[in-house]
Amino acid sequence: MHYLSFEYLLLMMTTFSLYWLAPAVSRHKLLVLLTAGVIGYLSPESLGILILFSAVTLFIARQTVVENRHIWVATILMISALGWFKWDTAGLSVEQIVSDALIPLGMSYYTFRCLHLIYERHRGRFADAKPNEIIGFLFFLPTLLVGPIHRFGAYQRDQYKVRLERSMLTAGAERILYGYVKIGFLSNYLVSGQLGSYIDNLPPEQAQLKAYLWIAQGGLNLYFQFSGFADIAIGFSRLLGFRVMENFNWPFLQRNLSEYWRCWHISLTSWCREYINNTVVSRTRSPALGAIATLIAIGLWHELSLRYIVWGLYHGLGLVVWQRFQVIKTYLPKIKSESVRHALTVLSILFTVHYVWFGFALVRLPHLSEALDKWKMAIFGL
Repeated sequence: MHYLSFEYLLLMMTTFSLYWLAPAVSRHKLLVLLTAGVIGYLSPESLGILILFSAVTLFIARQTVVENRHIWVATILMISALGWFKWDTAGLSVEQIVSDALIPLGMSYYTFRCLHLIYERHRGRFADAKPNEIIGFLFFLPTLLVGPIHRFGAYQRDQYKVRLERSMLTAGAERILYGYVKIGFLSNYLVSGQLGSYIDNLPPEQAQLKAYLWIAQGGLNLYFQFSGFADIAIGFSRLLGFRVMENFNWPFLQRNLSEYWRCWHISLTSWCREYINNTVVSRTRSPALGAIATLIAIGLWHELSLRYIVWGLYHGLGLVVWQRFQVIKTYLPKIKSESVRHALTVLSILFTVHYVWFGFALVRLPHLSEALDKWKMAIFGL
């Protein structure tokens, strides 16, 4: 069921209608049942895994004292199960993975939501969380399929303030419309369709331009597609009275990699920053190791393969260079000319977005050698 399909639009409308027609005390139960029904219909395997993970999460969250062994067992169980399916998709395109349903529907997202709740409970938070709150959070339909990986605290606060408001409806519908425009018009029609046709029709003597535009097209497509998915999920959540965290914030207009990674797939990168980067840095006192470990983890979250490890290293090392430059910059003379500062800002944005786009090329093709050939052609015309 694609987000642009009539079936998904009908699902949102039906869920919205049934949700607000139901008595207030029954709405969260109805949403859980609807979620289970949809996931069970689309992917029975995923529903089974979600029920298992939810049971483990609920067991740990309800403990008076959460023991380390429980954390380790839960982490190994969930990451191993997710890794099993990620390994099965190595070398395939995103389109093949989605169309063939090779990863159980929503598994990448609900796995990290479960771990988030478990880790926060281990830190002493949410000790008073009720079972129905935990199940409602894990079976929250709008964000289950493609994120964002929203947080339990925000969900817990919102569920006690849910009420039907005109501003909420207009904001939700507007956000959903933005998502459809990004996916249907900007990505499918302009970037894939019009730009794709232009690239395909370029003559052989313009092979360098063709390679460059192919790289740029991939970056634009990924942004419009995934930010469009996030817009629809956020809008759908808003229609039900919940404010879900933002997932993208103009990432291609950021001045450096650090800013970019705070604006791209925010729910995932903030999760990894909190639970991986901060842990590594606190134990090793090395921001460089923290950055590399975090970006490799983000890569492996997408796919358990060499090309995504290389992609993670590519971005991790880029962040390390940026960290080192921040130290060097303190010794450089201050630039007083405002026009020069503006020019440097524009250049830094262009450098950052191209660094990111060329990185995407590493994971768009099955083999790294093919991606490197694209690089050589786009940069040197070779």
